[in-house]
Amino acid sequence: MIDLINKWLFGGVQPKKKLPFSADQLTAEIKTNRKTLNLVDNWVDDDAFARSWFNYGVPDYIKKDINRAIGEDPTYTDILLYVSKKYFEKPAYLEIGVSVGKNFFQILEGNPAATLTGFDIEDINPVLSSRLILESTTDWDTPPDSIKKNPSTLKTFRFQNRKVQYMCADVWDYNSWSKLNGKKFNIVFSDALHTPEAILFEFEMLVKYNLLDEKFVIVWDDLVGKMKRSFYQIIKRYNKAFGLKEIYLFNVNGWIGEHETPHAIGIISNFSFSHEGRSH
Repeated sequence: MIDLINKWLFGGVQPKKKLPFSADQLTAEIKTNRKTLNLVDNWVDDDAFARSWFNYGVPDYIKKDINRAIGEDPTYTDILLYVSKKYFEKPAYLEIGVSVGKNFFQILEGNPAATLTGFDIEDINPVLSSRLILESTTDWDTPPDSIKKNPSTLKTFRFQNRKVQYMCADVWDYNSWSKLNGKKFNIVFSDALHTPEAILFEFEMLVKYNLLDEKFVIVWDDLVGKMKRSFYQIIKRYNKAFGLKEIYLFNVNGWIGEHETPHAIGIISNFSFSHEGRSH
C-alpha cells in the first residue's frame, strides 16, 4: 500500500527527509552569511513598511526578531549559497518573494559570480536598494483586480560590477512574468504567497516562459498542509519531463534563525548532488 501511495504522489520517487548537506559542509557558507548579516543593523524601514501592501511579508510576531543574530545552525540561505557555489560556475538566481531582502542580500554578497533577480509585490526595501546603484526602470500597468494599486516596475541595478534586477509586480500577473521571457535561471527560491495555488502557478509560469536553465535547482519555503500537496503535484506532473534527480522535504532554520521553529523546505533538482563539477 505504501508503495502504491508513493507511486501516486511522487511518480515513484520518495523525497529524502534529511538535510542534503552536513553542517560541516556548510561551514564556509554559514561564516560568510553571518558576516554579511552583520553589515546591516536594521532591516526595517518604517516609511517603506507604512507604504507596503503586505508589510513586506513580515508578521508582527517576527518583526521584533528580524535584526537579531540568527545563530550558527544551518539555514536555508546557507544551503542556497552552498549550492550556488558548488554546482554552478555562473549562478543565475531568481527569488520569488524577496520581502525585506535579508535572504537576497546574503546571496548577493556571498557569491560574486551570481547574477540575481528578485520578484515581489512590494517596492524594493530601501535598506537593500541603498546598497545598489540604479541604472534603469521600466514600468507597465498592474492588473486592476490586483491588491497592488500602482504601476509594476522592473528595475536594473549595479552591484560591484554585476547586474541585479528587481521586479515589483503581482505574482499572479501573466504580463509581469512575460517580462522575464528570454532569461534562464538555474537557482530559484520560492518564498512569496504561501498558498498551494500560488506555488503551482509560479511553477507553471517558469515552464510557460521557459525560464529554467538546462541544469537547475528549485527551493520552496514553508511547505506545510496543502502547500506540501502542491509540491507533490509539481513532482508528479514534471518529474518525467525534467528528469528530476534530487527531491527533498525536510526542516531547517529560516531567515530568523533560532528565533522561530524550523521551516519545512522542499527541494528539487534535475542533477545529482553527488556530482562534483560546476556548470555554467
